[in-house]
Amino acid sequence: MKTFSTIATLSFFLALAAVATAQESGTTVGGYGELHYNEPEGSAGGRLDFHRFVIYLDHQFNDWISFASETELEHTFVAAEEDAPGELAIEQAYLELRPWERYGFRAGIMLAPVGIINLYHEPNTFHGVERPNYHRNVIPTTWREAGIGFFGAPAHTVNFQVYVVSSLKATGFSAGGGLRGGRQQGIESSTRNMAVTGRVEYMPLLGLSLGGSFFAGGADMGNAAFGDAAVTLFAGDVRYAVGNLRLRGEAAFISIADADMINAATESAIGDQINGWYAEAAYNFLPHIADSEQQLFVFGRYEMYNTQAETTGFEAMDIYDRNDVTVGLTWLPSPEVAVKMDYQLFDDARDLDARGQFNAGIGYAFF
Repeated sequence: MKTFSTIATLSFFLALAAVATAQESGTTVGGYGELHYNEPEGSAGGRLDFHRFVIYLDHQFNDWISFASETELEHTFVAAEEDAPGELAIEQAYLELRPWERYGFRAGIMLAPVGIINLYHEPNTFHGVERPNYHRNVIPTTWREAGIGFFGAPAHTVNFQVYVVSSLKATGFSAGGGLRGGRQQGIESSTRNMAVTGRVEYMPLLGLSLGGSFFAGGADMGNAAFGDAAVTLFAGDVRYAVGNLRLRGEAAFISIADADMINAATESAIGDQINGWYAEAAYNFLPHIADSEQQLFVFGRYEMYNTQAETTGFEAMDIYDRNDVTVGLTWLPSPEVAVKMDYQLFDDARDLDARGQFNAGIGYAFF
């Protein structure tokens, strides 16, 4: 494990050095990163964490074939210990073939096109230091799988993508984290179960985007004790920008077939159904106090999510019926740079006092 970690880390930085000296006109480099400070209420002190350091490496082979990749180092280094937080991962690596102007194919490791933040997760594209918990416990990020698919834009106001990918593994599902631990992430992914996932976006008005996403696939991986173990996910989202106002919302419904059989075989307590939603409003008030191209948003977000929305054979636990409130500020001195500060309240159905947390952070993205 130690040897692998050392080789992986050295390979990552050698790749960065090679990129820095690359002179190929068809090769482009980008990336993003974010530093977080988190201080739970009542703690003796907070924590500073350079959460993500990401490099994009893309190449255009000719006018219709290209390659895109995203390599992420989390928590600054990869340690030999199995429970250490550091991770080095390839989050995207796919070939894109576009034989037609508006349509094409992709094959490789791709982000599942479900929800908003799984696709658009750079720190300057969302409010709040941390990504919404909805996007961890209902629709997990960063969710990528190996596969092949088709994408296109039949009109200027409509685009879509649909992929056949390796499916989830039921052995990784959990009561609190939902589907998150079931992601195969392109690591020797089993093809005993395959899935279909896709997304459609419709932009009927300037500033308005409506999205619909789905994922459907088996998760038993050939284990008859898990029964059908089919996972079905439907999600819808809306984003609206008018003047200095930004609005967004999202909701998802997930069904896990034969969850009771999975629980019996794995001694788990996963729900038959998982659901959640959140709504967010942000307003850029800087134009009212200064003539500047910079932006300073005040925002608020409310989340509700339940990873045991429906259960079979046991009573759902209140600890997994959760709601979060986040209020804060996002300063964009440049469209590619974000300075953030917020306060969060975490609550659930146990009638206990909500737990608070202060967060601050900086982030950047370049393409």
